[in-house]
Amino acid sequence: MKKQKTFQPLKGTFQPLKGFLEFVICECMFAAINEIKTMAKGFVLNDESRLNSYGFLVLNVGGSFERFKDNPVMLYLHEQEQLIGRWENLRVEGSKLIADEVFDTEDPEAMKLSGKVDRGFLKGSSMGLHIQDAELKNIPGLGLVPAVTRWELMEASLAPVPSGQTCLRLYNDKGELITSKEAIKLSIDSIIHKNNNNSMDKIMLTAEAATCLKVSKEIDPTALNSAIMALAASRDEAVTELKKFNETRAKELVDGAIKEGKLTADRRESFEKLAATDFKQAKDLIDTLPAKQTFSDKIKNPKSVAADRQGWDYLKWAKEDSIGLAKLQRENPTEFAELKAAYKSKR
Repeated sequence: MKKQKTFQPLKGTFQPLKGFLEFVICECMFAAINEIKTMAKGFVLNDESRLNSYGFLVLNVGGSFERFKDNPVMLYLHEQEQLIGRWENLRVEGSKLIADEVFDTEDPEAMKLSGKVDRGFLKGSSMGLHIQDAELKNIPGLGLVPAVTRWELMEASLAPVPSGQTCLRLYNDKGELITSKEAIKLSIDSIIHKNNNNSMDKIMLTAEAATCLKVSKEIDPTALNSAIMALAASRDEAVTELKKFNETRAKELVDGAIKEGKLTADRRESFEKLAATDFKQAKDLIDTLPAKQTFSDKIKNPKSVAADRQGWDYLKWAKEDSIGLAKLQRENPTEFAELKAAYKSKR
């Protein structure tokens, strides 16, 4: 039988090919890793299909981004002292305004936040913008809602709770941050009202409303909003002062009750809380409590000794009712001792 020859490749023939394949595989892996990192970037700064926490939409098409692109700062919670990086690749995808985050690698605090983003603990972002125009718009699925139609992006921040009140911050014409939720709503309402009432420069108020706001019956929307905000501020101040007054009055009531012996000190807190919320109920309850009586009080009170012995001292008892004095000694030894001690002190 003829012996078959086996194929013996020359030593080292495939070594260059092996090295080339390893190089290609490594390059593909690095490219895939970089692509994954790139895809992982990106925060949604705005979603015009959803109402924000203040109850209105911000339409992406109305945004002005020129000044922002010149200085695309990335802050943390809108604090200028916490500049942690910059934004890149600002773009609109569907209903969303998206930007890629670039952290300042030389800032330790920024790198801490970068780590929280990478690990999935920090996912929210928030716009700081200046509203220039707004109107009521009919949005599919939402109905007639307030919508900001013209605005300028001032800055964008990372925020731990994107659905909370930090999801949007507004700046006024002077570039100052508006922090009051009521002021933000009034600002939007004022713009919308102005747009919906171009033919009516003035608003007619009832005499009662005008008196309450301390304005004239015929007033423009801007002045009306200012008057309402001033009234709200006065209300808050009055509420604060009333709370202080009620707390002070409650403390004085309880102090008096403790001094009279109607309450013990350990009951102070509960009665002060009651008096602060319902002063009349607390006072009526304290008035029903008996005061602690001294011996002189008991002598003045005929029920504490005897109905016809009011004002008697020890000597008069001994002379005119020695049997009653003995009974008093048996039944009320404390009163007897106080009566006798009072007599001795006068001698």
